[in-house]
This record gives sequence, structure tokens and C-alpha cells, in this order.
Amino acid sequence: MKDLKIEILYPEFNNLFGDRGNYEYLSKKLKSADCNIQLFETSLYEKPAFASQDIDILLIGPCTESAQILQLEELKKYKGEISARIDSEKVTLATGNAFELFGQYIERADGSKIECLQFFGHYAKQFSRLRFNDNAVGTFENMKIVGFKNLLSHSYGELEYPFLKMMNGSGMNPDTDIEGIHKNNFFSTYHTGPILPLNPEFCDYLIRLCDEEYIPHELEFEKKAYEKRLEELT
Repeated sequence: MKDLKIEILYPEFNNLFGDRGNYEYLSKKLKSADCNIQLFETSLYEKPAFASQDIDILLIGPCTESAQILQLEELKKYKGEISARIDSEKVTLATGNAFELFGQYIERADGSKIECLQFFGHYAKQFSRLRFNDNAVGTFENMKIVGFKNLLSHSYGELEYPFLKMMNGSGMNPDTDIEGIHKNNFFSTYHTGPILPLNPEFCDYLIRLCDEEYIPHELEFEKKAYEKRLEELT
């Protein structure tokens, strides 16, 4: 298969809940298929690689609420490039509270609002110092996606392009069974865990979006681990 370029945004901040594992597992899958990877790790205040060249897979993970504000201000400089990326066939995966960056705003517990990138209609409301934890299973196409949530906020509003319909656990808030964003090859979800090692089939799906010739090399323990976790969560 062809060589791929992967970018991890702000790894010094976006490393909560093991979500660095999304890249590690993706890398393992690609190397098993004899794919060469060019990795870009973009620190805060550096110009992102996706702003000047074609990046096949862009990964944005969860961070603290204070780092979230800093990242928003940086990403607003590249709204045009992000919009073009969402409209293209390039893969983006945003997990945890990175889901909130692409909505309308984040309302803090004191009532103040932080303007987000405003690509989609949802908005987030932080609720307290007590975090919301959840084990969840959602459906996407013919797949069942397992994951976890650890949140200081929920999201509300219309999801014109929902990613998951929940079977177990909450959606973007406890009153809905809809969760995440899927538009073209842009995927965003509150799920952490990390989502790709927990869902090998979904990882293969993302790689095929980059190269249809990709043939997955599945290890038996990966399949068994997924099936056991799915059984436990359902």
C-alpha cells in the first residue's frame, strides 16, 4: 500500500486516557501492511502540517479544560484549512473533549462562553468538578463501537451528521442516544479508551479510507479482546 502521512496535534497536551494509543495501534496496523509512515507531531503554537500539505490522517485527542482554550485560539487561525479538510476525503479523528472544539461554544460552570470553531451545531456545557464516567457501545454502519467517557461536560443541540447511535451508555448527553460527528471522512466522538485499539475493525475501516488496497492483518488476541469487551458492555 502507499506511504501515509499522519499528524498528531498538540501531543504534549492531548495525551489523556491513553489516547496516544490511537496512533500507536494505527502505526502497528500500517507497519504490518508494509506501509511507511511519515509522522508529524505538532506542538502548540507550531504551524500544523495539515495547513501546508496533504496529511492522510489527523489525530486530535482529549486534553484538560484549560488546554482546550489555548488550542481553540490556535486552531481558529486555520479555520479555512480545517474546513477544506472536512470537505475532502482526508481522515480526521478527534476524541474525548476534542469533539467540543468543532461545535458552537463551550459554556463554563460560571455561565461564561468560549467560542469554538463552529463547524457543527452542537454546544457544550461544563457542569461541575465531578466528572461523568461511562462505558458505552454504539453502532456505526455494520460495526459496534465500544468505548469509555470521562467528561466534565455534555453537549447539546442538533447533530446533523451523527457518528454513533448508542446501544448502551449515554450519547453526547444522558438524554440522547446520538453521539459524535461523521461528515465525509471526519470523525469526532467523546469516546476515549483509546478507541482504535478497542475497535480493530474500525481502525481497519479508517485505513481503507486512505488506501483501498489495505489488507488487514488481524491477530487472534485482538479479536478476542474486542469480543470479550463487547460482551461485558452489552
